[in-house]
Amino acid sequence: MTEEQVTKAILACLINDDWNILAYDFPQSGTGKMLHPDESFSEKNKDGIIPDIVAVKGICCLFFENKDRTVENDFKKIAAIRDGDAYKSAITLLLKDYPIERIYYGIGLPLAKYGAKTKTLAKIVDFVVGVTVDSQIEWLHNPFGIET
Repeated sequence: MTEEQVTKAILACLINDDWNILAYDFPQSGTGKMLHPDESFSEKNKDGIIPDIVAVKGICCLFFENKDRTVENDFKKIAAIRDGDAYKSAITLLLKDYPIERIYYGIGLPLAKYGAKTKTLAKIVDFVVGVTVDSQIEWLHNPFGIET
């Protein structure tokens, strides 16, 4: 299963469950919403991030980084975005029209790729979603009880 297939399956499930999709990106498409670091003074892409999916529903927002396999650096990147202030202004601007009280940052990947390494890394992000072979999603790591 490719990263694009993972993203499409998650998008379909979120839309089906009445989530509002604010942004999405497919690999190498350049169609997503770039978030610039707060201290960035140029329009260049330096240090910009493009979340694979940003979805809101009610007071909740989900930021997804999707992969076709477990990539440790992506878990660390998501944790750094969540725990740091580098993108705080960009995220606030993106969500300004929504009454967001909770933001969760996580990973989407094929269910078949959820193994021991992923279970260990899952502890540093807010959630992990697995995509099944029939394009459904399963919450694999969901300590906050996020519901779609």
